[in-house]
Amino acid sequence: MKSLIFGASGGLADAIAQTLLAREGHVDLVTREAKRGEVEHKFHEAVRRNRARVFAVEHKYSSFNPEQPCDAYFFTQALFSPKPIIAMDDVEIAKEIEVGLVEVIQLARKLLSQYPPNPNERRDYCFIGSTSAYAGFRNTSVYCAVKHGLLGFVRAMNDEYAQTNTRFWLFSMGTMNTEMGRRLTEQDSSSFLQPADVAGRIVEAICSPSNLFEPEVILRRRTIRFLEK
Repeated sequence: MKSLIFGASGGLADAIAQTLLAREGHVDLVTREAKRGEVEHKFHEAVRRNRARVFAVEHKYSSFNPEQPCDAYFFTQALFSPKPIIAMDDVEIAKEIEVGLVEVIQLARKLLSQYPPNPNERRDYCFIGSTSAYAGFRNTSVYCAVKHGLLGFVRAMNDEYAQTNTRFWLFSMGTMNTEMGRRLTEQDSSSFLQPADVAGRIVEAICSPSNLFEPEVILRRRTIRFLEK
């Protein structure tokens, strides 16, 4: 199985890549130029064994041009700036929407145009949502809007490509124990989901040979703990 992962420096992207490699898959990792060294160091052994390749973009992920089609695409890039909406300026708002929604849609369009569905090949487009795709949470209004947008996009794509062997997934989870998740400083991080557990569920779903398809997968935290003030 060959996969392409965008936003490769993130905690969930790392876990997904490691899970795929453990299944003897091959992964291409795309990150920003500033993070290239970090990703190359982390996947040094897989690169040495020709099981992984690392690519970098200077600014926009949508500028990346894949060399060949893959079995699965993972869109993990996002910005998360928890703060009241009136504390955000126009540049912050536009950037969060661009990275998490606009560029993701542009990338999907590019990939679908370059590599149209093949009836003999199953392809999976895996988008990373959040429980914020189904609810609204204070101080994360723009992030919630982005994830709601991804939900609508995935639903529309599954209808648009219903007669093909191309599937679109939205994996939505509660807060994970990643650098992004730890920005929620009012919560006890010991109750956060572990990226490896989430990655395992994602990879298991897309690798299943059955005809079962659950386009919207929600992974919630059973227990949420807040820190005492």
